[in-house]
Amino acid sequence: MALPDQNALLCRAIQNKGQTKSQKILSQAKKQAQRIVQDAKQQADNELEQHLATLKQDAFQQAKKLKDGATLKARQLLLHAKEDVMQELLVETRQQLEQISKETRYPELLKSIVLQAISELPGNEAWIQVRECDQPLVNESFCHDISALSNTSVHLLPEPKSITGGCLAYSFDKRLLVDFSFSALLTRAHPHLRELLAQEMVKDQ
Repeated sequence: MALPDQNALLCRAIQNKGQTKSQKILSQAKKQAQRIVQDAKQQADNELEQHLATLKQDAFQQAKKLKDGATLKARQLLLHAKEDVMQELLVETRQQLEQISKETRYPELLKSIVLQAISELPGNEAWIQVRECDQPLVNESFCHDISALSNTSVHLLPEPKSITGGCLAYSFDKRLLVDFSFSALLTRAHPHLRELLAQEMVKDQ
């Protein structure tokens, strides 16, 4: 009767040992599975984070491009508008100068322009040249007044000059020329007009 009991005990021992081993294997398998799942989740999170970062960077670059493009377009529009206003100012100023040359105050203005022109020349003698319709204004009395005011002997060149108004002044040897025609004065006024326009545009912003 001892042998069956021993067989039973042996079978039970083998069975218990098998269950213990199975449980150990299952436990290890569960841990490994959990580790695999955790690693996979971490990798997925990392890839997602990297993907989102890439999308964010792409979106930022795209937004920057749009902003830069809009800024450039706005600057171009502003420059075009500024240039349009500048051209309008020049046209208006030119028209005003042409109108002034027809008014009764023009002879005194011309005298002032001649005085400024010859003040930039060396020596005590100078020539002036005006357009044909202004030659009657620059008579002997006119030149005498200019000479008295400037301490410079002023002479009128007989040949008229095709200018819009004002005068050309030459040194006595005619080597130096000072251009005080209306068109030259307007050209020299460009920087000042642009500066004034820029200041007004800043005020409007």
